Amino acid sequence: MTPSARLRALVAFETRRLLRGPLLWGAAALCLVLRLYAVREWLPDLTVDPVSMSGAMLLLAAAAMLAAHLAASRDTREGMPETLGPLPGRAPERTVAAVVAAVAAGTGIAALTMALYLAARLAMGPVAGTFDPYEALAGVLAVPFAAGLGAVLGRWAPWPVAVPAAAFLLGVFTWLNGNQSGYGGWFLPVVLFHGPDWPARPSGLHVLYLVAAVALFAAAALLRHGIRSARLAAAVTAAAVAVPAGAAATAAAPGGEEMNPPLTRGMKFTARLVPARVRDRYLGPDSRRCEKRGAVTYCAFPQYVSWIPLWASAVEPVVEALPPAARGRLPVVRQYSDSWWMADDHDDRSIGTFMVWGRAGAADAHRGALASALVGRLVRLRATGDDCDARGQARAVVGLWLLGQAVPPAPAAEEWLQRGGSHFELRHSSLGNARYGAAELGYARELLATPGARERIWAHWETLLKPGTTIERALPLLGLRPHFTPEPVRGTPCS
Repeated sequence: MTPSARLRALVAFETRRLLRGPLLWGAAALCLVLRLYAVREWLPDLTVDPVSMSGAMLLLAAAAMLAAHLAASRDTREGMPETLGPLPGRAPERTVAAVVAAVAAGTGIAALTMALYLAARLAMGPVAGTFDPYEALAGVLAVPFAAGLGAVLGRWAPWPVAVPAAAFLLGVFTWLNGNQSGYGGWFLPVVLFHGPDWPARPSGLHVLYLVAAVALFAAAALLRHGIRSARLAAAVTAAAVAVPAGAAATAAAPGGEEMNPPLTRGMKFTARLVPARVRDRYLGPDSRRCEKRGAVTYCAFPQYVSWIPLWASAVEPVVEALPPAARGRLPVVRQYSDSWWMADDHDDRSIGTFMVWGRAGAADAHRGALASALVGRLVRLRATGDDCDARGQARAVVGLWLLGQAVPPAPAAEEWLQRGGSHFELRHSSLGNARYGAAELGYARELLATPGARERIWAHWETLLKPGTTIERALPLLGLRPHFTPEPVRGTPCS
């Protein structure tokens, strides 16, 4: 058998061994299931989904590192040199076979896992965002990166503790890089976090770095068997590509102020504090596409137009419950940037929705938040400060009845609800910043179950919305009897 044929046979043997074993497949199934479980309540956003899956792929990367380490360090175990001596092929050939097999098997399984995840997310549509194929490819390449590193450790540090220690350090530095900046930059296999409105990342450079790093690790593993001109040239060439590519990606990566505003909540923005990229893409007059559905206009960023029907499903039931005369000047539903919403224009002519939207159980929270913003404008509940108390006001009952057309109104709760890192918030109650009590909620639920309630509300619409109209005065107009104990106002009344 010729050396090349012998090497091919060794590679095929090692590859079959890895593909038949449970280690890589089990890790792939685990990271796929865990990631799909984590995003089960959120609509797909292709801007961030490949990046998020890349973080989950670190489980598969750790398994590939272990598999490559076990294969490459086989020669060093007790009794193995004598056992392997009579077999065809020398130690360098066995190292090549172990590296090629681990890289090939890891890459193939990683690509399948990423493809299955993206296909599953597409099926959870409607889909929004912009897909960057380099981000998905980088998540796949993190696995052969780890396999190559495992092979290097198998030849240069064949101790059992080497892989757990390396995996732990890579995990720590990856987490620190994502949460505290620095600590490895784009020399790491994965950069964990990405927001839907953050600048584009240097994904192409990162892919180039990962490919070169895999080649560098393979050459470094072979150098353990002696310095040869071909091995040294391969290592130097790979390093000459990997180091500049990683450095260029780190230098090109967006900084903190490009991704998040430098000011805290409540502070005033000025134009000079907003990067030009943000002004052009998220704040400019042409940054959104607008569609009119019924009586309401919806303005979304171009990549999120597919979500407009979902916003309409929260708004249209409320609009249909309004008296015809009240449907003439409805606010525009306007999508805001999650990170830079404070820098955008806010006025009575629009209500906001953001860059995430739920599916399954989480959809009700987002539907309720958007419907609540509209209801607050319609019934004229205004907070003089951060919040106000609408107890005892007929407007609160009407507002909860309107909200009930879209989602069931919930009991009042003194808490924040913040989902998925977005600024979708329900503060204090289902009416946003306006608090209410059990009496208001109880009468609203009665109205929702009472035939003819809509006609009564329409007939007395203007009276019911006056700030001075109390629940006691409104009950005869609504055809209800008093049987809930009113609660005292706590804090500033809604004006």
